[in-house]
Amino acid sequence: MSLQSILQEHFNGRPSAVTVGTFDGVHLGHQALLGKAVELARGAEQSMQSVAITFVRPPRIVLSPQADFSFLCSLEERVQLIHNLGIDVVIPVEFDDVVRDISPEEFALMLTNTLRMEYYIAGPGSAVGKNRSGNSEAMKSIGKKLGYQVHSVSPVIYNGDSVSSSLIRTVLAGGRTGEVAGMLGRRYSLTGTVEKGHQRGREIGFPTANVSVGSHEYPISIPADGIYASWAVLDDGTRNMAATSIGNRPTFDDGNARTIEAYLLDFDADLYMRALSLEFVRRLRPEEKFSGVDALVEQMNQDVENTRNILEQDLRVVDVNE
Repeated sequence: MSLQSILQEHFNGRPSAVTVGTFDGVHLGHQALLGKAVELARGAEQSMQSVAITFVRPPRIVLSPQADFSFLCSLEERVQLIHNLGIDVVIPVEFDDVVRDISPEEFALMLTNTLRMEYYIAGPGSAVGKNRSGNSEAMKSIGKKLGYQVHSVSPVIYNGDSVSSSLIRTVLAGGRTGEVAGMLGRRYSLTGTVEKGHQRGREIGFPTANVSVGSHEYPISIPADGIYASWAVLDDGTRNMAATSIGNRPTFDDGNARTIEAYLLDFDADLYMRALSLEFVRRLRPEEKFSGVDALVEQMNQDVENTRNILEQDLRVVDVNE
């Protein structure tokens, strides 16, 4: 289906405040951009809708298909996060060779014709159209002809750096989940299905949930190898403390495949094939290879104690904020 057909499917006769991007992770920078669209739409004298066009995969994948890339959340989570910010209409679009070759003028005309765009909201360094020629100034110039206004949103700064999805992926790869939470405005989480693993944890008294996330076609960004204090959220909404291990279990020499295994504290139920989300609070330590099972068990007991202490403190912080 063509881009114009996709946009026409969402036309309901109302004028629109439109913003465009991948919005991977829906971080604080994205939230400022999307929030501006909501603000303009709600502040309009006439009934206006806020619209976010989100590229299913970022343009860089089309432009550089061999480059490594992973997402900060699934498309479904992304769409829900955008809606949660008050955006009325979210339109996922595949960025393909056809979309890549659309000129900024054609793109702007398409938005005004199909969505009655009256406001276009541009983020820091944003550019649309062929060869990224549709920057904010170009879109303003086109807007004077087509009758829409352009609003530019400044970058959001965190610890001296502009918040971006690429920066978050870099920080996440270092295991600094606290900083990631600061840039996302929420804790980083992974959602997947519990699958059967090697049963190593059960053999040593720490049965773990082996969580499979993402896919080959849609890989998800994983924090650095190590042990994390985390919250495990079950598919029924129940929250449990969890010590989560990410890595390849070097003590057992199980190979190079990375696994995500969560030991839920004070929990005894079968989780096989259930959906599970892990919210990462703090990295306790890097992954280590121990001299034997006894040394590993001793450290795991310490990890569980540290996890409990951290998450009990986390609960107290939540109670104070509420």
